[in-house]
Amino acid sequence: MNPNYRYVFDRAVSASGAANPKVLDYGCGRGEVVTFGRSMGYEFFGVDRDAPASERPSHFQPLDGTHIQFEDAFFDVVISNQVFEHVADPPAALSEIARVLKPGGVFIALFPSKAVWFEGHVGVYFVHRMYRDLAKAYLVICHRLGFGYYREGKSAREWADFMLNQLETDVFYHSPADLKRWWTSAFGSNPVATEHDFMLHRLSCSPRLRSFSRIVSAPILKPITSFICQKRAGIVWRTTKSPAGYDCTKSLAA
Repeated sequence: MNPNYRYVFDRAVSASGAANPKVLDYGCGRGEVVTFGRSMGYEFFGVDRDAPASERPSHFQPLDGTHIQFEDAFFDVVISNQVFEHVADPPAALSEIARVLKPGGVFIALFPSKAVWFEGHVGVYFVHRMYRDLAKAYLVICHRLGFGYYREGKSAREWADFMLNQLETDVFYHSPADLKRWWTSAFGSNPVATEHDFMLHRLSCSPRLRSFSRIVSAPILKPITSFICQKRAGIVWRTTKSPAGYDCTKSLAA
C-alpha cells in the first residue's frame, strides 16, 4: 500500500478512540483507502468530485460542488491526502468538512502549501514559483535532461505546455498563514503540525530506510524533519473540531 495511504489509514483508526470509527476520505480518488479500510472491518466512506463511476468504491458519494452528501456530525474522523492543493475555495470545503465531523472529531490532512519547494505534480523543484515564460523555458530544459513526471510521448515543448496548463487550471497553492486561519475558523481550534510523525511513519515503511527511524525520532531532530517535510512534500495537520460545535456563519465569513 502507498505509504501516504497507510499513514492516513493508521492515524484515522487511532485518532478518535472509538472501537469502529466512521471515517470519511475527502478526495478519495479511486478509493484505495476506503476499500482497504472496509476490508479490515472499519466504516470508511469516500467523496470525490470526478472519480469515474467504474472506479468508485462502494460507500462513495460524489461531491455536489463543495457539498458533502452526508448528514451533520456523521463522522468521527475525516482524512484528506494530497487534495487541498486542488481546492480553489478552501473555506467552503472546510465548512462542509466541519459540518459532517462530530464535535471532538479529528481532521487529518496532508497537502503542499505555497511554501513547498518541490512541485509534486510536475516532478521538479520551484517551477510553481516562476513566471510563465521562465517556467516554460525551465521545464523544456528539465525534459531534455530527463527530469519530471509523465514525459513519455511528448516533446519538451509539448510537455512544458501540458504541465503549465495543469498548474494553471487545477493547482491552487495557498500560504500557510491563510490556511491556518481558515482551518481555525472552520474547526474552532488550531491545527497541530504532525510532519515529524509523518516522516517517521514513511521511514518505518521503507525496508531500506527503516533503520534510520530510531535516529530521526530524536526530539532534537524534529524541527529538521518537519522542515524537510514541509518543503519536499507539504503540510501534515491534525485538527480537532471544537466540542462547542460548528459555527457555519463564522466559517463561511472567514
